[in-house]
Amino acid sequence: MSLSQETRADKAAAAAIRRYQGRKVLNKVSGIDACGGCGRRVLDPDTGVIYARASRGYVVTLGLVRCGRIWFCPECSAAIRRGRTEEMKTGALRHLAAGGMLAVVIMTARHNRTHGLGTLSSAMWGEPKTDKFGAPVLDRSGKARRNPGAYQRMLTDPAFYGRPESVSTWTLKDGTVKSKVRPEEEGIRHRIGYAGMVRASEVTRSFENGWHPHMNCLVFLGARLDGTPANGSVTEYFRPDPEDLEQWEEWLRDFWTRMLEKADPAFKPSTDCNIVGCKCDGKGHAVMVKLITSADDKALIEYLTKVQDGKQTADSVRADLDAASGAAMETARADQKTGRGRKSMVPFQMLYRLWDIEVAGLDPDAAEGYGTAAQCRIWWAEYEDAMAGRRAIEWTRGLRGHVHLDGDDSEESDLQYVYEPQAEPLTGGVVLTADAHSTVVRADAELDVEATVRTECYDSAADVVEALGGRAGHVRVATAEELAELQENMFARLQARREERERQVRIMQFEADQAAEEREKQQLPAARPATA
Repeated sequence: MSLSQETRADKAAAAAIRRYQGRKVLNKVSGIDACGGCGRRVLDPDTGVIYARASRGYVVTLGLVRCGRIWFCPECSAAIRRGRTEEMKTGALRHLAAGGMLAVVIMTARHNRTHGLGTLSSAMWGEPKTDKFGAPVLDRSGKARRNPGAYQRMLTDPAFYGRPESVSTWTLKDGTVKSKVRPEEEGIRHRIGYAGMVRASEVTRSFENGWHPHMNCLVFLGARLDGTPANGSVTEYFRPDPEDLEQWEEWLRDFWTRMLEKADPAFKPSTDCNIVGCKCDGKGHAVMVKLITSADDKALIEYLTKVQDGKQTADSVRADLDAASGAAMETARADQKTGRGRKSMVPFQMLYRLWDIEVAGLDPDAAEGYGTAAQCRIWWAEYEDAMAGRRAIEWTRGLRGHVHLDGDDSEESDLQYVYEPQAEPLTGGVVLTADAHSTVVRADAELDVEATVRTECYDSAADVVEALGGRAGHVRVATAEELAELQENMFARLQARREERERQVRIMQFEADQAAEEREKQQLPAARPATA
């Protein structure tokens, strides 16, 4: 192994330990039940928990509940973002290979320490619609309605999306019926060949300016469509005219700024800049656009879904920029966004700081991030409240079909990436009873058990449990064959539970539809009796 490979391996191992520590803190501070049980709640007490060595040398743990919360769990987020990144790369490279064009778009809002994360996020991404009592407003199908944010309005604005042909009619006093036809109008999307976009949202917090939610979008351009982006199909690819692309960028910057100002004048980002050498080229910091016309700019695509695991993301962004020939992807406040130094951090760093201070006993000045332990808990609670129910990575309708990708971006499919590593062939391991695993969890000793499995010292796992006050007899060594059988049974059970959940959802939806139809019937006027 070369020195560079050893360095990468060491960094990967350190990041994995940090994610483990963050999740341990999350279990204690989260107000979300699924996060409280992630990595510690046993799926089936009769089976127990399996620590197994995969064929590629790493350790997997089977039999534990995973929360699958990309916003909140460092462990689950890493797995999901890795999977979504590869998915996005595949779609982007297919689009480029077919002759299309990509645009990386970064959109942000002005913010300061007085702005709440929930308010900022709602202005950008919308929020659930509620009645005067605070209860969610549902549509006829029983789904929650939403008040759109600047992002949703951007996708449907007539100047961008266009207008279909419409006919209006009216009747004059003399009974004459008049009509007027408004012809179909093309929007900017037709001229630039817009096929859809992938939105990847992020949040950072700085000591000076507070919360900073922002969006990174990968926009698929240069596709001529038969129909709409959501329901049509691509007939050919072309290179958009530079003037049309410039007009789109100008419209996007103006529209985004106006929508944020409408939500709150304090959120209006700058529309010009006098900073010498700034990457915005004097255009301001509301919107930044970088066009990609070849498959060589993979680092820019990776940037959209980089893992927020508390690493020095400012450096990773610079690496992305260097790999993409110094393309302008940073916003004006990149230092706040990327968690550089002790004056800015991503949310996971709040968990890491709590571990450093409360578990490792580090001096606060030596701990990662900033703020007191009490402040980090308050900030984390606000973060959970603001981001719960929001989608971190979202594909617009129809785009997956245009790049020939199956699946979706739902939380259910997120879980596939969380559990996917467990499908690796296993070479050996140990099985702990639920009681033995509880002993390990209480002592924060999961990594000690993993170490015995990684080094194939399987018998030592029982010694670890016994040293913690548990029973050595509650740990047994399992061969590859035994693990394969246990693994097969585990996945079968998980699949059965998933199918049952989906079945229950369909039943509930059917019952809701039936109830809605019954209410409509009751509201109809009674039929007049037939006359002889």
